[in-house]
Amino acid sequence: MQDSITKALLFVIALSTSIIAIELIPVNMVNRGRLLCAEYSSEYVNQDKDKVLNKLESFIGQNKIVNEYCNSL
Repeated sequence: MQDSITKALLFVIALSTSIIAIELIPVNMVNRGRLLCAEYSSEYVNQDKDKVLNKLESFIGQNKIVNEYCNSL
């Protein structure tokens, strides 16, 4: 009896941890987009502006305009 209760409790803990992790995925993507936009807009990134632009374009997709994406955040 004790063994089955322990297994059930561990299952509930694992399930709740999985649900929390899945809920955090969209938050992570938005924060990554904000970080890339901030890096692109930074005045301190002069030499690597093309590199940052390429990272941002690959993140949002080639079809979207970078300035519109960054302004929407």
